[in-house]
Amino acid sequence: MRTMFRLAFLGVFLVITWGAVHAGAQQPAEKKPLIETPSMRLAAARTVFITRTHGSRIPFDVIRSTLEGWGRFTMVEMPDKADLIIEIYSSGDSGVQVSSSAKVSAESGQEEKSNSTRKDISPSEVKMTVFDSRNKRGLWAATESVRFAMKEKAKENNLVEAAEHLAAKFHDRLEPSTVK
Repeated sequence: MRTMFRLAFLGVFLVITWGAVHAGAQQPAEKKPLIETPSMRLAAARTVFITRTHGSRIPFDVIRSTLEGWGRFTMVEMPDKADLIIEIYSSGDSGVQVSSSAKVSAESGQEEKSNSTRKDISPSEVKMTVFDSRNKRGLWAATESVRFAMKEKAKENNLVEAAEHLAAKFHDRLEPSTVK
């Protein structure tokens, strides 16, 4: 009788243990939240808001028209309606700066004025930064140097070229070419 009781107890124990293991195996595992990488966010984006934060309007216009022509994104007029915010910054805008000063001459006792003209010839760059509009996290950024030019038309052409390079870098980031 004891042996039968032990066998029955063992049988019940095995059935309960098997049922618990089997039931646990059929329940779906808890899903961990998916961590969205910058690449995933860029790939999923469909709307963009483009803004010029500093400098010449030329790089802004070139990048905006390039992105519009690409057809991947819809341009929106408000940042809260966009998936991505793209900021365009250009520095080193050449300009003529005029300054004047006055001092009293030690010899004549008269006030002497002096004028100086300075042309800013510092190197210029164009920077494009792409942010996630939801959390303002930076997703992509690149900077392109603008070749120096003395004439205004050549400078404008160099700004266009630098902006086109940035737009191409961004395009290649999202849709890498397979041809090398």
